[in-house]
Amino acid sequence: MRRSLLLQNGSSPLAVPYLGILASLQLIDPSVANIALVKASAAMQMEGPTLALAASVSTLAQAATVLVMGFLGDRYGRRRVLAASLLLALVGNLLSMLAPAADVFLLGRALTGIALGSVLTGTFASVRAVSRPGQVSAALGLWNLLIVVGFISGSLLGGWMAVMHWRLAMALVPLICLVSLPLLPLLLPSIPANRTLRADRAGLITIGSAVVLFLYGINHATPGLRSISFWLPTALGMLLFAVHIAIERRCRMPIFPPRLYLRGFFAAAVVNGIGWNVAQAVLQLQTSNFWQLVQGYSTSAVALGQLPFLLCFGVGGILAGRWMAPGRRTLVLMGWGSLALTLGLALLAIVQVQTPYWQLLPALTLAGIGLAFVAVPQSALFVQEAPNNCFGSVLAFRTTSGQLGFAFGLAVSGTMVSGFGFNDLVTHLQLAGLSVDQIPNLDQQVRLFLRNSPIHIEGLQVEPVLRVMREAYSQGMAATMLVVAAFTGLLLALSLLLLIIGSEQQLLHQEEL
Repeated sequence: MRRSLLLQNGSSPLAVPYLGILASLQLIDPSVANIALVKASAAMQMEGPTLALAASVSTLAQAATVLVMGFLGDRYGRRRVLAASLLLALVGNLLSMLAPAADVFLLGRALTGIALGSVLTGTFASVRAVSRPGQVSAALGLWNLLIVVGFISGSLLGGWMAVMHWRLAMALVPLICLVSLPLLPLLLPSIPANRTLRADRAGLITIGSAVVLFLYGINHATPGLRSISFWLPTALGMLLFAVHIAIERRCRMPIFPPRLYLRGFFAAAVVNGIGWNVAQAVLQLQTSNFWQLVQGYSTSAVALGQLPFLLCFGVGGILAGRWMAPGRRTLVLMGWGSLALTLGLALLAIVQVQTPYWQLLPALTLAGIGLAFVAVPQSALFVQEAPNNCFGSVLAFRTTSGQLGFAFGLAVSGTMVSGFGFNDLVTHLQLAGLSVDQIPNLDQQVRLFLRNSPIHIEGLQVEPVLRVMREAYSQGMAATMLVVAAFTGLLLALSLLLLIIGSEQQLLHQEEL
């Protein structure tokens, strides 16, 4: 009976949905943790640098180790490393949930980041192994859909649990891991390990350190590009990346072959992934901030507001996966997806303080479909281009480049909203009828407002200040969306050009054979 439920490759038809749910943990965890952090920081007296570290340590730990975990999956077997990663995620979240002090909480968040980066890479790398021949693109579409379904369900459930207690919310991911572990050997076949692989320690250390430095710098871009906390780690990260490439060119078994950067298809996937993540970060952050800060939506109302966008992304991924065939329609799908995504971002520039929700639906729909039509062929290109002897680490680079794009989108969009909308804040506050001696304190409160921090405005100042902030944020967001649409469009256009170059390289290679 069990044999009849298996595909020809020995895997279950439930394997891809299962892998998609596991991959969604990488989105569920930070969403729930960020909600829980508000009360956890108060309970453990986390302030200033400690609070900032609590918010970012998971991402930094993931960035530093995701290529290592991809390598370990190749070296010791994907299923074994996935099981170990789920156990590590369980332990990490339990540490944070039961933490008596900030240091234990931080340790738990770091372990969780390492574990869930490995889970995402491991599930992505396993999709090919559990798919029918010629059906990898369709399987990737289904994998993307289940990530969205898992993220929506997990975020809503985690938010509800956080209302009761932040420690209860931190139990959600361990619970999912606990339920998932017994299913792993039943749904995922054993994928052969490559025991001949050897760790490229210098390559792993340099690329991990470079990404962490770069991410740290980008996360500190909000005060301004001249800030030493931005340009110094960013410059060091870029320098270390150059050192990494030099090391890998001389390595007999590199963790990441530098020649891949010269392949049009791979370069197209990387550039496209960065543009995709910039767009996703800006879209989700700015719509969330607009609805919460300007229009007063609750957290649950914001989640429901983004639902059409996420559903379009999930359904669009299924359609894109079915329309793709090996070597076909990649350029067409990515072209139309790029156009829809760019147009959707640009349409969000209509926002004003009183813009009703329904007027934003066309932009959200276009952006969701565009993201799906770009994501599936992009994922397929990574799978296509990854060499077998470093399959996991190369696929992990999709997560690495995506983190860079996502962090860049968050930091730059926040800076642009501040610059476009709040550049002449003092004048606007004076026009609102506030005295000069009140303005310095109010200016500080507005900066807190931009970072989603609690603000304290006294007495008769409340209404005029809030009116100024809402108008300024709407104005800043409108201009920001136009700039981001143009920037994303340029990156996506460059990826299409690289895709064409890749096709030419493929033809030349075939002629040489």
